[in-house]
Amino acid sequence: MISFNWVITLPSHMTADQFDDWYLGIHTELAKVAHKIIRYSINRRVDRQPDVAHGEFFRIAQEYWADWDSMVACWNHPTGWALLGDGMVNMGLQPGTLPGIALTEHTQFDVAQPAQFSTFQRGYRAREDGTITKFIAFGMAKHKSGLKDWYAKTFGDLGQDPLVREHVFGTSVDKTIRLGQVGTLPSEGQLLYDWNLELWFDSNDDALAYLNSDGFKAKFAELKDASTDTLGGLFRGQEMLMLNTALPHRDD
Repeated sequence: MISFNWVITLPSHMTADQFDDWYLGIHTELAKVAHKIIRYSINRRVDRQPDVAHGEFFRIAQEYWADWDSMVACWNHPTGWALLGDGMVNMGLQPGTLPGIALTEHTQFDVAQPAQFSTFQRGYRAREDGTITKFIAFGMAKHKSGLKDWYAKTFGDLGQDPLVREHVFGTSVDKTIRLGQVGTLPSEGQLLYDWNLELWFDSNDDALAYLNSDGFKAKFAELKDASTDTLGGLFRGQEMLMLNTALPHRDD
């Protein structure tokens, strides 16, 4: 899959409540029906942040397509234009409001205790509302060559702690989306991150216990030292849809 991550700061002309009235009531409804989208997750920062949190962020939107061509097709489709237009007239879509984006392919690492999902609850089992706590981080790599393999060798064991319920690392596809005849994503002056990291937890308390541990702080410091323009924070995330392709029947 190809993931499109939007890093969103709170626009100066909106309060958090005003932003969410629009974002949850209108914008997410447009995103859920975006052309060829196969997964959509929204995440808002929580009040208690770990020691390693840094940078400006309010929400992270994560959108997924099966491949690069499908994602480009969406942003050149009326549903993609509706999303961009709705964002532009409400928050501007300027670099100051959207500090950066990440267009990444992900590697899912093994974890000792994978998160459990309930289709009846329409979310994760650890909470009644089905949300999950995520630590999400982004950065620019000082050395892009071999980044994926270096990360796997150096940090691939983060999920061996039972508090970590999912461990995903994404590396940039290093491409630009062309919009119509003149537009692009990223737009001029907008940061395109080289990597993004996700660690999932059943609760904020579990996340803080792990993220504030000396072991993780040392690991994250090593990742930051190999990067520039990093940010990271703790969020509460919600999956917005499930869209599966029917599989052929198998008897075995």
